[in-house]
Parts: sequence; C-alpha cells; structure tokens
Amino acid sequence: MFEINTTSPIPIYHQLKLAIRKKIESGEFGSGERIPTEQELCNRYGISRTPVRQALKELVYEGLLVRRRGRGTFVANHAQTDVQTATSIRLMASDIRWATVIERAARQWNEGNPQRQVDLQTQLTDHDELHHSLSTAVAKGTAPDVVMIDSVWIAEFANAGFLVPLDELDADWTHNEYANDLYPAFVEANSFGGHFYGLQVEADLSLLWYRKDWFDAEGLKPPADWNELLSTARYFARPEMRERYGLFYPFIFPGGQAAGEATVYNLLPWIWSAGGTVLMNGQVNLDNDASREAMAFIGELVNRHALTPSEVVNWNWESVPQRLARGEAAMALGGSYESPTILEESDWEEDEFLKRIDCCLSPAAPGRDPAATAGGMSYAVLRQSNNPELVMDVLKLAADRDLIAEFCRITYQNSPRPSMREVFSSKDAPLLAKTSSLLSAARARPVTPEYTRVSEQLQNMFENIISNTASADHAVKQAAEFIGAITGLSLCK
Repeated sequence: MFEINTTSPIPIYHQLKLAIRKKIESGEFGSGERIPTEQELCNRYGISRTPVRQALKELVYEGLLVRRRGRGTFVANHAQTDVQTATSIRLMASDIRWATVIERAARQWNEGNPQRQVDLQTQLTDHDELHHSLSTAVAKGTAPDVVMIDSVWIAEFANAGFLVPLDELDADWTHNEYANDLYPAFVEANSFGGHFYGLQVEADLSLLWYRKDWFDAEGLKPPADWNELLSTARYFARPEMRERYGLFYPFIFPGGQAAGEATVYNLLPWIWSAGGTVLMNGQVNLDNDASREAMAFIGELVNRHALTPSEVVNWNWESVPQRLARGEAAMALGGSYESPTILEESDWEEDEFLKRIDCCLSPAAPGRDPAATAGGMSYAVLRQSNNPELVMDVLKLAADRDLIAEFCRITYQNSPRPSMREVFSSKDAPLLAKTSSLLSAARARPVTPEYTRVSEQLQNMFENIISNTASADHAVKQAAEFIGAITGLSLCK
C-alpha cells in the first residue's frame, strides 16, 4: 500500500497526486468511478486537507478528474488515443506540473486533428538531475522532442546546438503573437544569438515575504529600503518581540551553495538595486562600488548586527519559506513560487495564508529603485526531434491564455505576459494579482552559455561574505576574476 513519506523533499500534495494518477492509469480507479472523498483520503494517508485539496485541484485541471457538485469527485471519461497510429512526442520535465500544460494542449490538438494524433510521453527526472539528464540524452542521440528547462539554461543549450529556435519554426507567431506579449526580462532570458528559443508559460520573481499579521499588530509597514529593513529587523530582534511571537530570526534568506541557484536568485537584486551588475557590454562588471556596497550590507546584517543567522549558508532553499511558515522569522527573501511550500508547511487554508503572509519587492538601496530576479521554466524544442514542426504546433496551443490562466490559479505561478494581469483580479486570485503587479521590476540573470558556472562563483561570493571568511572587497574582486576566466570576457576597469 502506498504511504506518504513526510521526510521526503517531494511535497506531500505531489506524492498524493502521483499516487492517484497511478491508480487512474492502472485502472484501479476506473473511468467514471467516484474516488474517495477528501476526508477519506486524509484519514487513509494521515495528512491534512490542504495537500489533499491541492492534489485533487491539479488533477481536475489536468482533466483526469471531474467534480460534480453534491456528488463527489470522479475519474474523467476520456476517449483513448490510438497510440499505434499516433505520433509520439517525448517530453522531459522535472515536475509533473510542467507537463500538465502541454498534456492539455496535446489533448486539444488531438480533438481538432483526428487524422494526425499525438501521443505525449513524459519522462520525469529530478530537478537537480535535469541538466545532466538532458546533456546525456543528447550525447547518446536519445534526446526528447521537447524539454521543460530553467530559462537560465537557454543560452547554454542554444549555444551548444541542442535547441531549435522557435522563430525558425514559426517566426510570425513567435515574435508577433508571443514574444511581443512578454515582459522584457523574459524575452531576454529566452533569447540567444538573435533567436528566440524558449516558450515560457509561467513566471516567478524574487521578493520579500513577511508576516503581515505581526506587522499589522505592531503598526509596521514592510521595509522599502535597506535602512528601513535594518530598523524593522532590529524591532523584531528585541527580546519582547521574540517572546511575543516565538520567533528565532528577524530576517532570513538563502545564503550559500547549499541553496544553490536560490541564493543568487534572491541576493542578486541587491546588487542591481545598488546600481551594479554582473555582465554588461561584453565585459565582467561585477567589481564595482555598487556591488561592494551591497555585499558589505549583507555581511553586516549577519556579522555586525546579528539580525540574520550565519547558518543560512547551510540551509537549502526550502528551509527559508518553511521557517517563515512555522513562525520562526518575521521576514524572508524568497520567490513567488514558494507560496505552495508555505501553505503546505503551515497547513493554512488560502484565506488564512492571505491574512498572515504578504509580499513586496526586496528592499532597495537607499535612494534607489527596487529590483527583482525573473525566473521560471521554459519549453524548448530539441534539434534531435523528428517532428519539430508538430511539437511547435502543440506548444502554440500550450500558450493559450485560458489554459495558462487556469494553470496559474491552480499552481500559484504567474504568467510572463503583461496582458494576463487583467485575468487575475484581487478578488478571485489575490496572491497572483499581487505578485503579477511586481513583475515589471524583474530582471533577467546574466544571459551567457556559462551561466551555471557563473552562478557557482556568485554563490561562493555570497557564502564567503556571510560566513565572514572574506571581506566584501576581496570576495567581489575574486568572483569577478573567476567569472572573467570562465566566460573569457575582460574585466571592466
């Protein structure tokens, strides 16, 4: 019998979702059959209603389940595709959520093209192994037709010749219908060498999560700049505040190699806000006063003011939102994609979440504008695909506004398209309405084929400063030199 593993890094709702999906695919839950109620699933697996509802909601979205008011939830009746005559499209992804959109698009394609059916075959691999798995598959000549990859990898795989530019497959649609309706950061992230490679259906951005209920109770506003952050963190560091709320840390964030890319994702905006950057005009521009100012402030938060614990260098990315959800911190840097993690860890319903947690852009350098990192996953077509044009036709359906809007509401992911903001009202999707209003401040991380190794150097830089093993000046200078050696770019003087 399947059991939920509460110690697994895989979210509880996702484990349950996969278990129900497997029962449907095996026929244990037959077509048209009513599945157990939410309470029965809670009792059977010893979990709360929050992950059960999320699992069922996503399966309904995927078309595997249907809800019937007053009767329950049933397995959907689907006409089966004749896989013997259908054209196979192989998808590689790290999360079943990234497969749901293209699965819906494939079903829509089959309904409209009975003479040219597609059979979508999904290969799931762990996110930490996705980069290696794709590279290995290409080397063996067994690459999938389409892959869902982190947009920061687009330049690397495009430069290596792995990917087909979408504007080679359909230039008019790619540029005029799709790319024209993207925030600039997402156009930049999915482009390389004058071509457009990635179809990004969801978007996220870095931000500051904070305990709205505590801030309201104390009559505080979220900090807009570093000075206000320092003042607010000191306020919550007082013994009476720690005792009142049971908090351990005023302010936390991912701070080292243990959190991987999340460290760069969350701390790079501090450099941008101060007026710095990593790469600019074909040069490494990291070693400048703005970068040193930002890094010195981060180091002081930990080592001088003791408002952030030095052990953040040892935390993985999930540790930060989980600690916020448990009431251990008043403020935390994170990504808009973390709301499901906070919901699951806290076991709050969405209404309760919105009363307790809010978000805003990360505090800016004094007198400067705030910045945020643009993130998200993109579909890309592989050159080894035997049917790239057919894959492109299905991807165009995957970009449908109604399909994406439904996906975003279920997963709490945003859309990279400004035109979608009007879809998310503060009444029916308050969290999406809030985070989508911040997307215009998002910037793309350095677009370079060597980004993975550049990121490693930035992670080292942040960790060395936070752990107080190097001064801001030395850490920034060393990172700039290593990035120059990696990219072959000269250092900006």
